[in-house]
Amino acid sequence: MKTVALLVLLLLLLSCESDNEHFCARYQYVYGQLLEEDLPPYGEMKQQLLEKIAKSKAGDQQSSFMLFVLEDWYSEFKPSGEDAKAFCLRIKRWQHYR
Repeated sequence: MKTVALLVLLLLLLSCESDNEHFCARYQYVYGQLLEEDLPPYGEMKQQLLEKIAKSKAGDQQSSFMLFVLEDWYSEFKPSGEDAKAFCLRIKRWQHYR
């Protein structure tokens, strides 16, 4: 019985995503939202995020992350034919996020 429980626990641990994969999944989601139509201009989105971050005493981590991805999107850092998550994992984008 202990062996079965240990095996199940091991399988659960192995199936969990790493922090880096989770980061890149979030990166892909936000990047995908930036590809939708009817978005405000880049400058307006950036300004809104900066204001939100400045108003937050502890720093708005979600807005900071969105700004990070927004800057990548605007600079066309990611090759156009590559999936955002694959790109993030390939170049280890989490290493450049503060």
